[in-house]
Amino acid sequence: MKKQSDTATVSPTVRKTDAALAAALLPARPADGNKGTFGRALLFCGSEQYRGAACLAAEAALSGGAGLVELASAEPVVSLVLTRAPSVIGTAYAPSKTGAYLPLKRAEKATALLVGCGSGNTERLCLSLWELLNTPGCPAVLDADALNALAGKREQSLAILKESKRPVILTPHPLEFARLSGLSLDAISADRVGVAAAFAKEYGVTLVLKGAGTVIAAPNGEVTVNPTGGPGLAKGGSGDVLAGLLVSLLAQGTDPYSAAVLAVYLHGAAGDVLSREYSLYGVRPDDLPREIARQIARLSGLQNGQ
Repeated sequence: MKKQSDTATVSPTVRKTDAALAAALLPARPADGNKGTFGRALLFCGSEQYRGAACLAAEAALSGGAGLVELASAEPVVSLVLTRAPSVIGTAYAPSKTGAYLPLKRAEKATALLVGCGSGNTERLCLSLWELLNTPGCPAVLDADALNALAGKREQSLAILKESKRPVILTPHPLEFARLSGLSLDAISADRVGVAAAFAKEYGVTLVLKGAGTVIAAPNGEVTVNPTGGPGLAKGGSGDVLAGLLVSLLAQGTDPYSAAVLAVYLHGAAGDVLSREYSLYGVRPDDLPREIARQIARLSGLQNGQ
């Protein structure tokens, strides 16, 4: 990572997402497609303490269009999610005594992975993530506790991340990014575009730096700033929905940067609609997946000239 004093030298070309751009990024939905056509999203999410995170991510993955959505988690988490979303494939496994780990054998059939929503931040999870990054395969979204687990062994994690054998998408809020990057919150807030672009280029990842005007940075230097969303989304669980939507778009074959740009736009647009309906105070993260589906329908109409 560049030193804090060097981030100002990064001057990427920045674009802003709008409805037309987002509509152009929607994955194809051919009339002769089937559930296999539209990918398999595998979610390593949830823990006994944070069962709802897995629910929110799985429901968003379904709304995003993935043909198959599988959740691998502790049995109480799987039971809750299947009660709310019976079309999810549930794979229950017992976490180790030292915390969550990833049964990576499950990942072989997946077309995209999500790790970290409500998983619990443990050293055991960090070790599993290193193994995941060292294994060739489909794109992986690392969110929440996955980011915190890596930050617990920051220098070694960054070295492994830089040499990852699979595409990686990171979705931190500013504090999570500070822990992982080693930058201060002041440095991040002073130049969100610059630090995001520098990190994405240095470590070869797609970075989604959340917050007002979420910044999406690609390894090749492309940067997009998102205009949708606002304080109505500032509640625990909103990020789980975004992560679930992102892994769904990836599972359908969308490239990581395009998937991130589209997911952030849709998530924010859904939040804007719900904020107008329920006020900035009353938006519930569990309302977001259905509204995201409506926003996808709106963009699909634009795509088809309706």
